Amino acid sequence: MSYDVVALVAGEPDEQALVRALEHLDPELFLHRHGETDVLQIRDGDDHLLATLEPGQRVEHRDEIDRLLGSDISAGLPDPCWWVEVRSRPDATGREVAHRFADGLALRLGGSVWTSGTADFGLWDEPEHPAVERVATKALLVAQDRPVVPFSSWLSDAVATHSGRKMLQVLTPPTSRLTYGTRTFLAGPLGRWVVRGDSGEHYDGLTGLPVRWDDEYGFFAEREPVGPNWAAREPGAEPVPGFVENPSSITGTQIAADLSVVHGDPSSPRLGRAAEIVADHLARSAPAGWGPHEPALRRWDRERLLAFARRRAPKPLILHFTGSPGIGRTFSGQIRVSWRERKVMERISLVIGFEEAGSVPFDVLPTLVEALAEEGGLEGLRVRRLPGAEDTLYAPVWSGPAIPLGVAIGTERLERIGRRRAQAGPIKGTLLGPDGKGAAWYPALGDVESPLRTLGLVEKQLAYLSSVARA
Repeated sequence: MSYDVVALVAGEPDEQALVRALEHLDPELFLHRHGETDVLQIRDGDDHLLATLEPGQRVEHRDEIDRLLGSDISAGLPDPCWWVEVRSRPDATGREVAHRFADGLALRLGGSVWTSGTADFGLWDEPEHPAVERVATKALLVAQDRPVVPFSSWLSDAVATHSGRKMLQVLTPPTSRLTYGTRTFLAGPLGRWVVRGDSGEHYDGLTGLPVRWDDEYGFFAEREPVGPNWAAREPGAEPVPGFVENPSSITGTQIAADLSVVHGDPSSPRLGRAAEIVADHLARSAPAGWGPHEPALRRWDRERLLAFARRRAPKPLILHFTGSPGIGRTFSGQIRVSWRERKVMERISLVIGFEEAGSVPFDVLPTLVEALAEEGGLEGLRVRRLPGAEDTLYAPVWSGPAIPLGVAIGTERLERIGRRRAQAGPIKGTLLGPDGKGAAWYPALGDVESPLRTLGLVEKQLAYLSSVARA
């Protein structure tokens, strides 16, 4: 596994400061720039790669420090400060270089240092990149011994570098929890969360199924579950003991919202505005930080967000955003932006944490749909409820199925379908906006006792809307 060290420093860590910190550590070590990127590599006199680091990021959204590293590390930090993360190979030499380099930088510039755990997973086979634990033909294994595992620039770069060619697998101890961004990716077809249990066994952190290492596919389960409920699992596909029976970390309720917005004017798309509306209605708060990966250290500013997206157009991109703990409800999410000829597509997903189901404002969902429709561009919205921690972090235990609360369609789709047909499907729709032309909201049953029936009803409604739209 890689050994992670974060230096939070008071002075700007420019290249000169980095070089001086390295010279003070060992004059036989050298900084190399990785290709055409800003990533710097620490190598020894024999050109062995010991560690990599990125240029420091200015911390504008300080709550990210508490969310990802813990509140103790942020106490007494100056404002402004910079986040410098170093990842080293996990042997004694690599750990010493990373730690002493970060300590030297903090001593020179002022600040403090955070370090990851040093658990030895027993799988490291000295790959070229210190962030990688082991390489299979069709998978990369990255090990993280951190209390909270973010979707860092290192994971983002691994995805981009091997897009469509290798699965990204993240190995953690059972004490680690994932952010929403990390869990979202690892739940997809190109990701896998692997947990090393206390007894040395390995299992999938999302399904609980035992997995084993294969030199071609990395970690894989010989049997996969089918259906969204363990009652529908394939015979013989049993989770490891304690995965289903130990819900100790699942003490709250989460609301997940997924929506798509089409911006008809690519010269001035209102990126991020829909995320603000959802956060205001469901979390009673506003986005506070954003970034192209986690930590999301930039202060929320839709103009800067748009400028960042434009610099990368027409390439699609993913942006991460979070709220501020203590203000409204805790939430985090992602914005996916893609440029399509004369339109800009914005797909937003976010999760909001609640203490219990009784504190969820179910009654505001129609109002939320109407507000999104008034803003313009709403294509579709899907809202679900699921058991989950109030802080929106995810432990490797079975939390239970997601229960649909409803779906919605925006003005353009409603106009294509027609109001009469829009209300004729399996779920009777509620027409919203002036003269019922703004949007249609389809509330689901949200039945905890029959989640499969609720899911099936929603799927039938979506199929019906698609069929009448094509007719």
